[in-house]
Amino acid sequence: MSDKLLFKESVRGIIEYVLKNGSLDDRFVSRGRAVEGTIAHSILQKDNETIYEDYEKEVALKHKFIINDINLLVDGRADGIIKENKKVIIEEIKSTYKDLSCIDSDYNMLHWAQGKFYGYIYCLDNNLQTIDIRLSYFNINTSEVRSFDKTYNFGELKEFVYFLVNKYLEVITVKEKFNKIKYKSIKDLKFPFESYRKGQRELAVNCFNSIKQQGILFAQAPTGIGKTISTIFPSLKSIGEGRGQKIIYLTAKTITRTVAEEAYLKLYKEGLEFKVVTITAKEKICLNDEVKCNPDDCIYAKDYFTKINDVIISLIKENNKFFGKDIIEYAKRYKVCPFELSLDLSDWCDGIICDYNYAFDPRVKLKRIFEERNEENILLIDEAHNLVNRARDMYSCQLEKSKVMTVNKVIKGKVPNLYKISNAINKEMILIRRELEEVNKDFLYHNVVYKDLIKLLRTFINKAESYLIKSKGTLGYDDVLDFYYSARSFIAVSELYNKEYTTILKQEKNEFIIKIFCINPSLNLKQTLKSAYSSVIFSATLSPIKYYVDLIGGDENSFRVKFDSPFNRENLLTYLYSLDMRYVNRERNIDILCKIINQFINEVQGNYMVFLPSFDYLAKVYKRYVDIYGKDGTIVQGESLSEAQKEEYLAQFSLENKVVGFTVVGGMFSEGVDLPGDKLIGAIIVGVGFPKVSIENNIIQEYFDTNGFDYSYTYPGINKVLQSVGRVIRTETDKGRVLLIDNRYNNPKYRFILPSDWIIEDYKLK
Repeated sequence: MSDKLLFKESVRGIIEYVLKNGSLDDRFVSRGRAVEGTIAHSILQKDNETIYEDYEKEVALKHKFIINDINLLVDGRADGIIKENKKVIIEEIKSTYKDLSCIDSDYNMLHWAQGKFYGYIYCLDNNLQTIDIRLSYFNINTSEVRSFDKTYNFGELKEFVYFLVNKYLEVITVKEKFNKIKYKSIKDLKFPFESYRKGQRELAVNCFNSIKQQGILFAQAPTGIGKTISTIFPSLKSIGEGRGQKIIYLTAKTITRTVAEEAYLKLYKEGLEFKVVTITAKEKICLNDEVKCNPDDCIYAKDYFTKINDVIISLIKENNKFFGKDIIEYAKRYKVCPFELSLDLSDWCDGIICDYNYAFDPRVKLKRIFEERNEENILLIDEAHNLVNRARDMYSCQLEKSKVMTVNKVIKGKVPNLYKISNAINKEMILIRRELEEVNKDFLYHNVVYKDLIKLLRTFINKAESYLIKSKGTLGYDDVLDFYYSARSFIAVSELYNKEYTTILKQEKNEFIIKIFCINPSLNLKQTLKSAYSSVIFSATLSPIKYYVDLIGGDENSFRVKFDSPFNRENLLTYLYSLDMRYVNRERNIDILCKIINQFINEVQGNYMVFLPSFDYLAKVYKRYVDIYGKDGTIVQGESLSEAQKEEYLAQFSLENKVVGFTVVGGMFSEGVDLPGDKLIGAIIVGVGFPKVSIENNIIQEYFDTNGFDYSYTYPGINKVLQSVGRVIRTETDKGRVLLIDNRYNNPKYRFILPSDWIIEDYKLK
């Protein structure tokens, strides 16, 4: 790598870094200025094209600042440039729900700063001495526009811009010095183990080559290969050769984030210099007694934005590792919010470990990292079998009529204007509900966006702002706030609506629900995957791989690789008892099932888990088992467990005990649980793991036509089974035994999905 590095930053990124100040405050203030979207831009730009003879929209502007041997390329897009009467006007368009009468020319100085920065670049490129900056605020609900114009000369713009750039370069200088150290350490970095496990080198090579071609790789790599280090290490080497700039390790569970942290710790011992931050959910890392992010209730929120720049510079000068415990330590030291600290550090770190939602969920996505700079990112998506259902949840949303009724009760007689809208929403939902009454059904679904409802929700958001600002602490306030955010989410998801969606109308007892349901999340996911430098999607259970390629956002050009287990196949003995476990026959088979379980666990003494298809069936089987064989040596999972109860359950699987844990397929103990050695020597899996029959799963089945049943039930089910089996063999010295109970495993379709290295023997009752 060259010693001279080119840094890139957006105009908005520099402005927000330098000019933001004050405290964190999650108490409701007008959210209008934070609204992201293209509605206002497209409407005003279209109008301007009609009004002005000389008008350009979305004009790319960039300039390279060279200061003290640092090259900083700053870019952005001006919403519009108007040329009229020998004047040039740079227009910045901002969407808002706020009443425009409440917005004046000094409403948000960061907006002016953005326009002034663009004005400076334009003047420089076009040799202008003066330029006009226009801020146009567009109310999404009313389509009204309010504009403010200011004239600036080139000298004052230059002074302003260089103040911003020089301030920003303070942290860039620290980063630039570190980069020289970082790239040398990557060049010298050795694999942190003496030798590669079976399949490990091949996975690393596939990962490296996929990144080299800026492709998408789907890798099925069983437990034991060492997936985490085998993806992080080649990603580092790729960055060392100038391919990508950040490694984003995305996970679904806390335990997997810990594994990624441990991989980096091993690499640090080998001399790696690389700054890595873990982003932990606000609720889990909050230092306050209650999650209240405002200066009155939390010392860590007070003056956060005023303090944070100095904190960031101090931290990145001295540290590489910003994992959960580190973040908490620094947050306490500097009296800043740990969650926000981790988010701000993510801008300056080379690696990020975080949950899927920060990359994909439109409501919480880190836009600066995954939209403005995603082309720099190497995405490593671990436990990717979880991403399909997680993505469906991210891109779906629902409204409950009961919440509207609650809002009506709170504001009736108190806020007439707002009540008028919420009551209109209630009436609109009643009108929509009649569609069910007309066909005499409890549910129906069709590809329809209820535009009148969306329009009313937008109006509610607009009208609710005044109430929410003024009425904090009044009776029912939280109910109105909750519905406000539900309405915003519903609108946000509705803007993604396409042929991959359907709208479900559902009547459940006294509740009516309208749900926008994402059937196929692949197009939404693909936007992030394809715009990244490269993406590596991996799991122990991506079988059949075509299913995951189709639903996660791959295509015919995606690379695919599958590895066998690195463990000796004799270490895992697999058996099959062909019992009819279809739903209609489960009840009659409980007694024989108990007999099979008891025989299997007594053949080889040790700790076992028994995975049942549902909590309902678990309760029935466990009760009958205890009736016949007694309770000693058994434990059973409750339907809702706290973290403490989960730990207590797992603690029973000690070397001293001989315990049989009854649990459910696809539950909290079928994934992310590590009980190596003799802590768990066997598992019994009852059934084929089918998800619960539901409207949503039946819609998926219908949508995918010939593949429908497999995509909605078979493949997700077998994945749960494979995850459950994966609890038994965790290391190369582990030995264990697994019993599958269901005659459907004799079907060639199921055998094809199961690991090819399993030697399945028939199991007999004695």
